[in-house]
Amino acid sequence: MDYEGSKEAKGWSKSFEETVRVVRSNLSKDGKTLDLTACYLKEYGAKDVANMDFLEELTTLEMGTNLIGTRGAKYLATSPYLKNLTSLNLFYNALGNDGVKFLAVSDNLLSLQNLVLSDNNITDEGAKAMARFLPLFTNLLRLDMRLNKIKEDGKEALREAQKITGIKHLLLDKEEGFQVKSH
Repeated sequence: MDYEGSKEAKGWSKSFEETVRVVRSNLSKDGKTLDLTACYLKEYGAKDVANMDFLEELTTLEMGTNLIGTRGAKYLATSPYLKNLTSLNLFYNALGNDGVKFLAVSDNLLSLQNLVLSDNNITDEGAKAMARFLPLFTNLLRLDMRLNKIKEDGKEALREAQKITGIKHLLLDKEEGFQVKSH
């Protein structure tokens, strides 16, 4: 039996209605913030979220540790209902280089001010793709790409792109953002 296309093989076997229930129970009262951290929605859960028209007012989507993969990233990046996002957190989602490319070329995510892509098996290839399209993200102030497999070439491409963008915080190394200042 071929399990490739089944929801069970992709890890999320809930119906669309069940996904809606999970989303509604984690959605803020004003409908602007959705925290789905560690719900393990996987690829098909991300597809369900991307197709929820009642999320049009959403500005913050916390979706770390859901293992949505490349196709899950594509569903989110092409969703007509997530155009108002200003903060998107996709840490630990197995996006890989192709998932980052879908996000980088998305016309729907240009309102982002904060983008977290840490711990997603991204290499220099994905970092360079992101760097190529960063100037289009005119609102982006913070990009977190820590805990990936980005070597110096990819980091340099991102640093060069940062110079021609409004990005104030580019996090590339695991130590960044974790310093405690001594008094």
